[in-house]
Amino acid sequence: MELESIAVVLRPRTPWEALDLGFAMARQWWQPLYAAWLAVYLPAAIVLHLALPDNLLLVLFLLWWLKPLFDRVALHVLSTSVFGEPPTVRQTLRALRHAMATGLLASLTLYRLDAARSFNLPVWQLERQSGGAARARGKALHKRTRSYAVALTVICFLFELTMWLSLAGTLNLLIPQALDSGAGPFSFLEMGLEAPWWQQWMNYLLYVAAVSLIEPVYVAAGFALYLNRRTLLEAWDIELGLRRLAQRRAPAALAAALMACGIALTFALALAQSQAALAQEDKSARREIAETLKGPEFNEYRTEKSWRYTGSGLTEDKPSEKKTSEQPNPFWVNLGNSLAGLSRIIAWVMVAALVIAAVWFASRYLGMLSFGGNAAYRPPPALFGMDLRPQSLPADVAGAALELVRQGQFAAALSLLYRASLSVLTRRDHVELRQGDTEGDCERAVSAKSPGATAAYFAKLVRAWQSAAYAGKPPDAALAEGLCREWPVHFAGTGEH
Repeated sequence: MELESIAVVLRPRTPWEALDLGFAMARQWWQPLYAAWLAVYLPAAIVLHLALPDNLLLVLFLLWWLKPLFDRVALHVLSTSVFGEPPTVRQTLRALRHAMATGLLASLTLYRLDAARSFNLPVWQLERQSGGAARARGKALHKRTRSYAVALTVICFLFELTMWLSLAGTLNLLIPQALDSGAGPFSFLEMGLEAPWWQQWMNYLLYVAAVSLIEPVYVAAGFALYLNRRTLLEAWDIELGLRRLAQRRAPAALAAALMACGIALTFALALAQSQAALAQEDKSARREIAETLKGPEFNEYRTEKSWRYTGSGLTEDKPSEKKTSEQPNPFWVNLGNSLAGLSRIIAWVMVAALVIAAVWFASRYLGMLSFGGNAAYRPPPALFGMDLRPQSLPADVAGAALELVRQGQFAAALSLLYRASLSVLTRRDHVELRQGDTEGDCERAVSAKSPGATAAYFAKLVRAWQSAAYAGKPPDAALAEGLCREWPVHFAGTGEH
């Protein structure tokens, strides 16, 4: 699965939150979901009713039993919408054979009455598991989640039954003869042959409407529960976060450097403005004090006489001194000015250092600046932890890989082919691959440099290697041997310079 293209937020959720996510998915993509569902379900319902016109109960039973078949239509729309663009009805109809290729017989027979069928459906349809592999996979996914899938089945069944009975009861109220005869509120659900044909058709359409309304939502909730379980087991949210972090690492570093430059410059300007404001405020205060002292109330002089004891044994009182405004100490004024000048020097040094750092990050990670021309590309000695040096590869890469396939070591054989392909591409074809590139980046670079058969082979090799390395699903022997035999056609020489 290409997690970069997923349309929902991947994070660990509780099972109830996962079910709510499924309901939100059904609301988001309701148009393609219900269009594809009705395009398949309505024709099937009409054909069954026309084929068995005299046994409506059997038709209803068949429609109910075939629900797992129709659920695959809804799951195809939802899975395609989550990992890409919502499909059209025509695209969905074309993909029906592919969607029903694995596990359909088991879902209609042995596992038809499994109450967790909406949770099991992605294992068959999306992972292509069957038989013992499907049972083992289901056992791993069911832990701590199966009870919620069963609860979902019960709840949706009750909603479907409630919807059917509500529609039937509402329609029954619109028939006057039903009220006049004293019949019950659901007498309209009469399925016998004595009922008029239009009444049988209406009964049937009410059931089809109830199922069509609830069943796609049920499939969406089960699919969301499956996605949440895989997110918890395989840490999809962490993997996706690391990929996004690697993609925006260099721009984030440059942004941080520029932000630091802005903060330092703002600090320097604020400091200069603060010093100017203090000096202006000091001058204003002195001017106001001088103007106040010129007033008549401060020019009045008065002589006062008082008795004072001059005997011994008592501490002599000192006359009170007038408090006058004093000039600031020159020492402290000089010290403050010196510290302010030193702060300005330090601030400008920091600004210069941050500008130099920003220029270095821009030239190092973004290639925005170049002095004396771009340096020639040098193939990396390793990518993804793989040694790409030609001397680390066997002389006959295809033969060595084929021998590993015959020994059953599929992952090792695909790893050798992938590593040798990267070595040849970077040295012979001069495909510029760098540390931090993902498998998708490598595919795009190869397609741009060597389009055609080589790019197609490389894409097929990458898919097989990812499946074996990450998902633990090695390819079959025929595919692995075909990749080994086809490798020399595209990567015959190393092209070492």
